[in-house]
Amino acid sequence: MTAYPPLGRRAAVLALAASAVLAAASLLPAPAAAHGYKLGAISIGHVWAPPPLPGVDGVPVYGPILNGGAQAVRLVGVSTPVANAARFRIAKDGAVSWPDAVEFRPGRPLAMAAWRRHIWLSGLTRPLNAGDSFELTLDFGPQGSKTVTVVVETAPGH
Repeated sequence: MTAYPPLGRRAAVLALAASAVLAAASLLPAPAAAHGYKLGAISIGHVWAPPPLPGVDGVPVYGPILNGGAQAVRLVGVSTPVANAARFRIAKDGAVSWPDAVEFRPGRPLAMAAWRRHIWLSGLTRPLNAGDSFELTLDFGPQGSKTVTVVVETAPGH
């Protein structure tokens, strides 16, 4: 499997800035947070995926999530009509692992990114190009599920 290259310094700074913006946006009324979603105390920021690399039958999905509740929550599943499989992935130092869930501690934003846990879609059912979008359902177990729109773009910050 070909690995996606690590995001550059600019993209890393943008991802961190997105986490800070998400934290601030969670304090605003829902209409003020463009591309943002709420599920109880969980705030989900702009979710995006890069176009698939040539010859790779898969694509990562990134985006910030903030657990504004008092207890940790777990993202236990993910599904989408554009892929046969969706799971969590960590690629670090050339090794890839597939955790069963992603935990979000209270009050701590976490941006799913290339250098940490993120979502991996494989067995794509249609081509994905920059400018496309698709639905992705995030399953937070007892907290419920939320369907979000993923934007296919070459860098975060639509």
